Amino acid sequence: MADNRTLQDKIALVTGSGRNIGRATALRLASKGASVVVNSRSNEKEAQGVRDEITQNGGNAISVIADVGSESEVHAMFGEIEKSLGPVTILVNNAGLREEAHTAEMTTEEWRRVLSVNLDGPFYCSRAAIQGMIDEGWGRIINVSGLNAFKGKEGWGHVSAAKMGALGLTRALSAELASKNILVNHIVPGPFDTSGNPIPMASENIPVGRLGIPGEIASAVDFLVSPENGFITGQT
Repeated sequence: MADNRTLQDKIALVTGSGRNIGRATALRLASKGASVVVNSRSNEKEAQGVRDEITQNGGNAISVIADVGSESEVHAMFGEIEKSLGPVTILVNNAGLREEAHTAEMTTEEWRRVLSVNLDGPFYCSRAAIQGMIDEGWGRIINVSGLNAFKGKEGWGHVSAAKMGALGLTRALSAELASKNILVNHIVPGPFDTSGNPIPMASENIPVGRLGIPGEIASAVDFLVSPENGFITGQT
Protein backbone atom coordinates (compact mmCIF):
# COMPACT_ATOMS: atom_id res chain seq x y z
CA MET A 1 0.00 0.00 0.00
CA ALA A 2 1.04 3.64 -0.36
CA ASP A 3 3.13 5.24 2.37
CA ASN A 4 0.94 8.35 2.55
CA ARG A 5 -1.59 6.99 5.05
CA THR A 6 -3.56 10.19 5.63
CA LEU A 7 -6.74 8.26 6.43
CA GLN A 8 -5.25 6.05 9.11
CA ASP A 9 -7.88 5.17 11.76
CA LYS A 10 -10.76 6.17 9.44
CA ILE A 11 -13.45 3.65 8.51
CA ALA A 12 -14.81 4.02 5.00
CA LEU A 13 -17.94 2.45 3.53
CA VAL A 14 -18.12 2.53 -0.25
CA THR A 15 -21.46 1.24 -1.50
CA GLY A 16 -21.54 -0.56 -4.83
CA SER A 17 -17.80 -1.13 -4.66
CA GLY A 18 -17.47 -4.55 -6.23
CA ARG A 19 -16.38 -3.05 -9.55
CA ASN A 20 -15.80 0.06 -11.65
CA ILE A 21 -15.81 3.45 -9.87
CA GLY A 22 -16.72 1.94 -6.51
CA ARG A 23 -13.88 -0.56 -6.68
CA ALA A 24 -11.35 2.11 -7.67
CA THR A 25 -12.55 4.30 -4.80
CA ALA A 26 -12.31 1.48 -2.25
CA LEU A 27 -8.76 0.68 -3.35
CA ARG A 28 -7.75 4.33 -3.24
CA LEU A 29 -9.08 4.90 0.27
CA ALA A 30 -7.42 1.70 1.46
CA SER A 31 -4.12 2.90 -0.01
CA LYS A 32 -4.41 5.97 2.23
CA GLY A 33 -4.79 3.83 5.34
CA ALA A 34 -8.56 3.70 5.77
CA SER A 35 -10.24 0.49 6.85
CA VAL A 36 -12.65 -0.15 4.00
CA VAL A 37 -16.05 -1.79 3.84
CA VAL A 38 -16.65 -3.21 0.36
CA ASN A 39 -20.36 -3.42 -0.37
CA SER A 40 -22.32 -5.11 -3.13
CA ARG A 41 -26.04 -5.68 -3.43
CA SER A 42 -25.74 -9.33 -4.40
CA ASN A 43 -22.38 -10.19 -6.00
CA GLU A 44 -20.47 -11.71 -3.11
CA LYS A 45 -17.63 -12.88 -5.37
CA GLU A 46 -16.91 -9.35 -6.62
CA ALA A 47 -17.05 -7.84 -3.14
CA GLN A 48 -14.79 -10.49 -1.68
CA GLY A 49 -12.39 -10.03 -4.59
CA VAL A 50 -11.95 -6.33 -3.83
CA ARG A 51 -11.65 -7.08 -0.12
CA ASP A 52 -8.94 -9.65 -0.82
CA GLU A 53 -7.12 -7.25 -3.13
CA ILE A 54 -6.94 -4.74 -0.28
CA THR A 55 -5.90 -7.18 2.42
CA GLN A 56 -3.28 -8.87 0.24
CA ASN A 57 -1.64 -5.46 -0.17
CA GLY A 58 -1.48 -4.86 3.56
CA GLY A 59 -4.76 -3.01 4.03
CA ASN A 60 -7.73 -3.69 6.25
CA ALA A 61 -11.11 -4.48 4.70
CA ILE A 62 -14.30 -6.44 5.09
CA SER A 63 -17.04 -7.15 2.56
CA VAL A 64 -20.75 -6.89 3.30
CA ILE A 65 -23.60 -7.93 1.03
CA ALA A 66 -26.55 -5.56 1.42
CA ASP A 67 -29.12 -3.81 -0.75
CA VAL A 68 -28.85 -0.13 0.15
CA GLY A 69 -32.43 0.33 -1.02
CA SER A 70 -33.62 -1.82 1.88
CA GLU A 71 -33.86 -0.05 5.22
CA SER A 72 -33.52 -3.29 7.17
CA GLU A 73 -30.47 -4.45 5.19
CA VAL A 74 -28.73 -1.09 5.69
CA HIS A 75 -29.46 -1.30 9.42
CA ALA A 76 -27.98 -4.80 9.55
CA MET A 77 -24.95 -3.75 7.48
CA PHE A 78 -24.11 -0.89 9.84
CA GLY A 79 -24.49 -3.20 12.80
CA GLU A 80 -21.99 -5.60 11.24
CA ILE A 81 -19.56 -2.77 10.40
CA GLU A 82 -19.65 -1.31 13.91
CA LYS A 83 -19.14 -4.74 15.44
CA SER A 84 -16.20 -5.57 13.16
CA LEU A 85 -14.49 -2.19 12.71
CA GLY A 86 -16.27 0.66 14.50
CA PRO A 87 -18.25 3.70 13.35
CA VAL A 88 -18.20 4.71 9.70
CA THR A 89 -16.51 8.11 9.32
CA ILE A 90 -16.24 8.15 5.51
CA LEU A 91 -19.34 7.27 3.52
CA VAL A 92 -19.31 7.11 -0.27
CA ASN A 93 -22.83 6.55 -1.59
CA ASN A 94 -21.80 5.14 -4.94
CA ALA A 95 -24.34 2.34 -5.52
CA GLY A 96 -26.68 3.07 -8.40
CA LEU A 97 -29.39 1.34 -10.40
CA ARG A 98 -29.98 2.32 -14.02
CA GLU A 99 -33.00 0.72 -15.61
CA GLU A 100 -34.92 1.90 -18.65
CA ALA A 101 -38.66 2.37 -19.03
CA HIS A 102 -40.79 5.02 -20.69
CA THR A 103 -42.85 6.88 -18.14
CA ALA A 104 -46.24 6.04 -19.62
CA GLU A 105 -45.44 2.32 -19.39
CA MET A 106 -43.38 2.43 -16.18
CA THR A 107 -44.82 0.41 -13.33
CA THR A 108 -44.87 1.74 -9.79
CA GLU A 109 -42.63 -1.18 -8.86
CA GLU A 110 -40.05 -0.12 -11.47
CA TRP A 111 -40.22 3.48 -10.24
CA ARG A 112 -39.80 2.51 -6.60
CA ARG A 113 -36.99 0.01 -7.29
CA VAL A 114 -34.80 2.67 -8.93
CA LEU A 115 -35.61 5.33 -6.33
CA SER A 116 -34.96 2.89 -3.50
CA VAL A 117 -31.33 2.40 -4.56
CA ASN A 118 -30.54 5.84 -5.99
CA LEU A 119 -32.30 8.05 -3.43
CA ASP A 120 -33.42 5.99 -0.44
CA GLY A 121 -29.98 4.35 -0.31
CA PRO A 122 -28.02 7.57 0.29
CA PHE A 123 -30.62 8.60 2.86
CA TYR A 124 -30.58 5.28 4.73
CA CYS A 125 -26.78 5.09 4.76
CA SER A 126 -26.26 8.74 5.68
CA ARG A 127 -28.81 8.51 8.48
CA ALA A 128 -27.09 5.39 9.83
CA ALA A 129 -23.63 6.99 9.69
CA ILE A 130 -24.26 10.50 10.99
CA GLN A 131 -24.42 9.82 14.73
CA GLY A 132 -21.15 7.90 14.65
CA MET A 133 -19.52 10.78 12.78
CA ILE A 134 -20.85 13.25 15.35
CA ASP A 135 -19.50 11.10 18.18
CA GLU A 136 -16.10 10.96 16.46
CA GLY A 137 -16.12 14.72 15.79
CA TRP A 138 -15.29 14.16 12.11
CA GLY A 139 -17.03 12.81 9.03
CA ARG A 140 -17.17 12.93 5.25
CA ILE A 141 -20.09 11.96 3.02
CA ILE A 142 -19.77 11.77 -0.77
CA ASN A 143 -22.79 11.12 -2.94
CA VAL A 144 -22.24 9.98 -6.53
CA SER A 145 -24.76 10.40 -9.32
CA GLY A 146 -24.58 11.13 -13.05
CA LEU A 147 -25.06 13.75 -15.73
CA ASN A 148 -28.57 12.58 -16.50
CA ALA A 149 -29.70 14.27 -13.30
CA PHE A 150 -29.16 17.48 -15.30
CA LYS A 151 -29.59 16.43 -18.93
CA GLY A 152 -32.41 13.93 -18.71
CA LYS A 153 -32.54 10.85 -20.88
CA GLU A 154 -35.37 9.10 -22.64
CA GLY A 155 -36.56 6.17 -20.55
CA TRP A 156 -34.70 7.35 -17.48
CA GLY A 157 -37.35 9.44 -15.72
CA HIS A 158 -36.91 7.48 -12.51
CA VAL A 159 -33.12 7.57 -12.70
CA SER A 160 -32.95 11.31 -13.38
CA ALA A 161 -35.50 12.10 -10.68
CA ALA A 162 -33.67 10.03 -8.07
CA LYS A 163 -30.27 11.48 -8.90
CA MET A 164 -31.58 15.04 -8.70
CA GLY A 165 -33.16 14.18 -5.37
CA ALA A 166 -29.79 12.98 -4.11
CA LEU A 167 -28.30 16.33 -5.12
CA GLY A 168 -30.87 18.07 -2.93
CA LEU A 169 -30.06 15.71 -0.07
CA THR A 170 -26.37 16.59 -0.41
CA ARG A 171 -27.05 20.31 -0.15
CA ALA A 172 -29.37 19.96 2.83
CA LEU A 173 -27.00 17.67 4.72
CA SER A 174 -24.06 19.98 4.08
CA ALA A 175 -25.87 22.84 5.81
CA GLU A 176 -27.10 20.59 8.60
CA LEU A 177 -23.79 18.96 9.44
CA ALA A 178 -21.03 21.49 8.75
CA SER A 179 -20.98 22.74 12.34
CA LYS A 180 -20.26 19.17 13.45
CA ASN A 181 -17.16 18.89 11.22
CA ILE A 182 -18.99 16.66 8.74
CA LEU A 183 -18.57 17.72 5.11
CA VAL A 184 -20.97 16.51 2.42
CA ASN A 185 -20.28 16.78 -1.30
CA HIS A 186 -21.56 15.35 -4.57
CA ILE A 187 -19.64 13.94 -7.52
CA VAL A 188 -21.31 13.79 -10.92
CA PRO A 189 -19.18 11.68 -13.28
CA GLY A 190 -19.35 12.61 -16.93
CA PRO A 191 -18.62 10.01 -19.62
CA PHE A 192 -16.42 7.35 -18.04
CA ASP A 193 -14.96 4.17 -19.42
CA THR A 194 -15.60 1.25 -17.09
CA SER A 195 -14.60 -1.42 -19.63
CA GLY A 196 -11.14 -1.88 -18.16
CA ASN A 197 -9.39 -1.02 -21.43
CA PRO A 198 -5.85 0.29 -20.85
CA ILE A 199 -6.48 3.26 -23.14
CA PRO A 200 -9.89 4.99 -22.86
CA MET A 201 -11.79 5.54 -26.09
CA ALA A 202 -11.34 8.92 -27.76
CA SER A 203 -14.26 11.32 -27.89
CA GLU A 204 -14.57 14.53 -29.89
CA ASN A 205 -17.23 15.88 -27.49
CA ILE A 206 -14.92 15.94 -24.47
CA PRO A 207 -12.29 18.71 -24.20
CA VAL A 208 -9.49 16.33 -23.15
CA GLY A 209 -10.42 14.03 -26.03
CA ARG A 210 -11.00 10.84 -24.07
CA LEU A 211 -13.32 9.18 -21.62
CA GLY A 212 -12.51 9.34 -17.93
CA ILE A 213 -11.29 6.32 -16.01
CA PRO A 214 -12.54 5.15 -12.58
CA GLY A 215 -9.29 6.05 -10.85
CA GLU A 216 -9.87 9.70 -11.64
CA ILE A 217 -13.14 9.70 -9.70
CA ALA A 218 -11.35 7.89 -6.89
CA SER A 219 -8.79 10.70 -6.82
CA ALA A 220 -11.56 13.29 -6.47
CA VAL A 221 -13.10 11.31 -3.60
CA ASP A 222 -9.65 11.02 -2.01
CA PHE A 223 -9.23 14.80 -1.97
CA LEU A 224 -12.74 15.56 -0.70
CA VAL A 225 -12.43 13.17 2.24
CA SER A 226 -8.81 13.98 3.03
CA PRO A 227 -7.50 16.24 5.82
CA GLU A 228 -6.47 18.62 3.01
CA ASN A 229 -10.16 19.50 2.57
CA GLY A 230 -11.57 21.16 5.63
CA PHE A 231 -13.70 23.73 3.85
CA ILE A 232 -15.47 22.44 0.73
CA THR A 233 -19.01 21.23 1.43
CA GLY A 234 -22.36 21.25 -0.33
CA GLN A 235 -20.67 21.28 -3.73
CA THR A 236 -21.30 19.29 -6.88
